[in-house]
Amino acid sequence: MNCPSCAAQLVRTTYEGLPVFRCDECSGYLLGRKRVDGIKRSRGKSVEQLKEETLGESQEDTKTLVRCPRCRMKMKKDLLPEPVSLHVDRCGQCDLIWLDGGELARVQLGHEMTPQGRDAAEMQRRHKEMDPERRREFEENLAKLPERESLVLGALKEALTTRRRRGWR
Repeated sequence: MNCPSCAAQLVRTTYEGLPVFRCDECSGYLLGRKRVDGIKRSRGKSVEQLKEETLGESQEDTKTLVRCPRCRMKMKKDLLPEPVSLHVDRCGQCDLIWLDGGELARVQLGHEMTPQGRDAAEMQRRHKEMDPERRREFEENLAKLPERESLVLGALKEALTTRRRRGWR
C-alpha cells in the first residue's frame, strides 16, 4: 500500500506493541480505529518520548481529502476534540485512520491529559507497586467481573422489556 499523503510505500511495523503501517517519508501512520483506541491507552512511551515524537515528526495536516490506501475511496476528515484538536482522515468503508506525522503521539498525549487517562495511569502505577500476592488476588478478582459489554446489553434488554410491559412503543 502507498501513503495517502506522499505516495511512498507504507511499511508494516509496530507502535506500542500493536501492528500498524508507517510511512518512512512523512512519518504518518495508517491503522484501524480500534488500534488507535488501544494505542492511546498504552503506557509504553513516556510523556517526554511522546512530546519528542510529536515535535520531531510533526507534519502539516493534509488539507485535501486523501484516498484510502486499501479501497481508494476518499477519506473523511474527523475532528478529534480537545485536548487533541486535530483532524484525522478516516475511511468509512475500511474503518482505517490516517494520522499525519506526530499525530499518533499527540493522540496519546491528549488521552493522558483527560481525567480518564490520568486515572488509568494512577491505576497502572498502583498495580505495579503491588506485592506479587496482592497482584495475583487483584487479577483473579478482576477476571471474575462480568464484561462491560454484557452489563450494557443486560441493562438494555431490561429497559426494553420494561418498556414493552408498560405499553410503550
